[in-house]
Amino acid sequence: MKKLLLAPALASLLALPSFATLYTVGWTNGVNATFANGGVVPDNNYSGWANSQTISGQSGTITPGSLQVNLNLSGGWNGDLYAYLVNSSGGFCVLLDRIGTGTYGNAGNGFNGAFSASGTGGLGTYMGNGSGVLTGTWQPDNTSGSLGSFVNPNGTWTLFVADLSGGGVSTVQSWGLQM
Repeated sequence: MKKLLLAPALASLLALPSFATLYTVGWTNGVNATFANGGVVPDNNYSGWANSQTISGQSGTITPGSLQVNLNLSGGWNGDLYAYLVNSSGGFCVLLDRIGTGTYGNAGNGFNGAFSASGTGGLGTYMGNGSGVLTGTWQPDNTSGSLGSFVNPNGTWTLFVADLSGGGVSTVQSWGLQM
């Protein structure tokens, strides 16, 4: 009797899809990377801040829907932020486009989370409790591009962050990729 119950359970587990992690990498200012301007995103400046990192020697491709972008920002005003990720091998995605709605958007002061196609939607209109560090795994804002546009793990990856209104300074503490 036990053998009969175990066989279907084992078969169902083996049938589940699985994605192997091809590559995980992260960069932290002052630890394994030196960020321009100490990671400080210029306030009320569309020129923003950028950090480029090169990945090479990886075989295979990024499975559609499996790319995750980790981002840790401190301070500032989340409703002011615009961010995108681009890869020299192809791929572009807007991650943040002024979180929240209304005149000032989300009043949170920092972000320590991730962007993934399987994350929670609605970050572009998220108001939350209006304070504190925003956490969790979110879908990118997707006002342009998508995480699905990244296929090749190799190349130069660039994170760009701009603060589009005055009144609070954000600092990039770290960022990374999981594919």
